[in-house]
Amino acid sequence: MELTLYTEDYFDAAHFLIGYNGKCSNLHGHTWKISLWIRGDSKDKDQSGILWDFGNLKKVINLFDHKNLNEISSESPSVENLSIFIYDNLKTEYPNLKFKVRVYEEIHPKIAYCELGDFTH
Repeated sequence: MELTLYTEDYFDAAHFLIGYNGKCSNLHGHTWKISLWIRGDSKDKDQSGILWDFGNLKKVINLFDHKNLNEISSESPSVENLSIFIYDNLKTEYPNLKFKVRVYEEIHPKIAYCELGDFTH
């Protein structure tokens, strides 16, 4: 039986977009949101009955929280590149699971995000 888990968390971080011609080429900050869906087979649960520990998202958040995102990767820290960075790291650490990652650059006053992953629904 396939299980689908969902979790989300927030972090505050600064960034600037490399090679961008506009105000986002200057260092600025956001409250970011990561939404994460995890899918896997129920037979892959551990002895505690857990397929994927929700606390694992905190490890991702701690990579970014109160940091300059330009110092974490050589890629320009757009929502697209952050989504790919998170997804690639999750797939490397948990290759038997499927992930859908959604990264919100800003949660208020507008909602804009990038979403990618192994499934759409």
